[in-house]
Amino acid sequence: MLGVLIGLVVMAGACAYAVGHAFVAPRESVFRSGVGGLLLGVAVLFALVVVPSVASFAVSRSGGTWPQHLGPQTYHSLWVVCMGVGLLIGLRVWRMRPSAGGALGFDESGVARARSQLPLADSLESALDVLGREKLTARDIESLEDAVKALGARFWHRLPEKDSEVYLAVRQHVPTEFAARITRSLLAGAGRKH
Repeated sequence: MLGVLIGLVVMAGACAYAVGHAFVAPRESVFRSGVGGLLLGVAVLFALVVVPSVASFAVSRSGGTWPQHLGPQTYHSLWVVCMGVGLLIGLRVWRMRPSAGGALGFDESGVARARSQLPLADSLESALDVLGREKLTARDIESLEDAVKALGARFWHRLPEKDSEVYLAVRQHVPTEFAARITRSLLAGAGRKH
């Protein structure tokens, strides 16, 4: 019975994930259609009504006793936490940024994706790869200047000694028209004169 109860909690988290994902899904997503809305309604009902009802029914069928390490309060807490985590992951909350009105907004632009991925880079090469993968414009590179300077300060010990070698390393990952600007920002962040 413990497996059934844990399975119900995980399914409630999956339903919450689907609901969260529907908020940030693109217009052409199935979640934005009539059928998708119906499926989301079923997911909400399952997570909020069916899961606690089935849990109560399963416990009553087994003589009214909960499994040894899972009481009603623990089950309820686990259910709420799993749904909350599923919803936040579905919303991709780590990509939300405060908007001009103060509310949180979802920015899926290339510069926002780059800004959210750069702090997670574990090497200079992976950070430059992020900058090369996103389709950035000159204006985007300008707005990312502080983030690139922070990379220079973070990976200063991995930058080649010669500035020309730094440029060549940058040029291997990003388009030529941005390589000089990114190199200058990296060198400035590392505290080098250019």
